[in-house]
Amino acid sequence: MPILTDTSVLVAAATPRETRHRDAIDALDRLASEQLAVPVTILTETLGFVRTRYGISYQRRLWDGLKESGIEVVGVDDALLDMAREIDERYADVGFGFADCTLLAACEVLRDARVLSFDRRLATYRPSFAPALEVLP
Repeated sequence: MPILTDTSVLVAAATPRETRHRDAIDALDRLASEQLAVPVTILTETLGFVRTRYGISYQRRLWDGLKESGIEVVGVDDALLDMAREIDERYADVGFGFADCTLLAACEVLRDARVLSFDRRLATYRPSFAPALEVLP
């Protein structure tokens, strides 16, 4: 089962100027034998953030690196979007954004309770199929 991956780790791994760059690299090294997956919404958020903050050359490098990495891209359909909106409503007090909600909905669809993220707020989410969401590293 893949580990769903969040924007925070991808951006930090891709850009040496990020505060958590070393943490992201170490986490990815430790999980090298695991299959990673990223919802297309997280991929879009990540590439957009990197382009805005660091420029098109960083975005292109990350884009190429993600393609070469073999990370699985999880599609988003109407059912997943509906589930994400339900998560948004249930956890309105936490303030998850759109991409976070789609990441959590992907956890539900894939029945995967492991997420690679530096966003500790994600740990407040309670999957329907597991006692807790494991937020790595």
